[in-house]
Amino acid sequence: MNTHLTAATRAQLLAKIVRGRAQDHPEGNALRNIARNLTRAAKELREAADADRLPDAADQALWRARMAAARAVTGIPAAVIDYVSAPAIGYAPDLPDLLPADPEHVRQENELRARFLDLSRHLDCRDEDVANAVLVALIRLHSDYDHLAAEVEVHGRADQAPTTYRPHEGARTAAHLPGHLTVFDGGRILSELAVPFDITPGEIWQLIKTAQPTRDTAAAFIADLGAELAAA
Repeated sequence: MNTHLTAATRAQLLAKIVRGRAQDHPEGNALRNIARNLTRAAKELREAADADRLPDAADQALWRARMAAARAVTGIPAAVIDYVSAPAIGYAPDLPDLLPADPEHVRQENELRARFLDLSRHLDCRDEDVANAVLVALIRLHSDYDHLAAEVEVHGRADQAPTTYRPHEGARTAAHLPGHLTVFDGGRILSELAVPFDITPGEIWQLIKTAQPTRDTAAAFIADLGAELAAA
């Protein structure tokens, strides 16, 4: 099938799904706006089936659909609109790496990616019921991805720099990475602690105050202190 006609079919199917969700939805007007723009894009794509680029009118209609999806809690992730333009522009939607620090979030991201790869293979099935079911599943997939991205933002990425805590009083400081807290006393490591990925700053401050040296760090501290006293 011509790429513009493929895109038009996706737009029309997605418009039908979105329009069906508008009734009794608190953001019904936004959903109808998305559906109208998808239908407009489908019309422009069909009329420009022999063109070698995405028609400007279709591009603008899809942009308006994305904005309507992004500005309200519609349950339609804006990223789903990209599946419509993808055949016409040669760009395949993807799931950007979240690089979560929490192993449970890593598992969830891997599961989402597996679902994504499986669904993408069936998006242009000639059976309209199957194609419709795939679009519904992609809406759910990207909603789950957006939720996971928000969780990773709170709990931390694997590549993020440590957060430093410096109390106003005392010699103790700390460096926090997702799942791990290193407490220092006067520049020496006092304790290394496994902490929850959703730990709050208030809980970290409390741990800085109450952390006790581990057996190894306590022995190292005493040895270093002895060496300093001997050198003096």
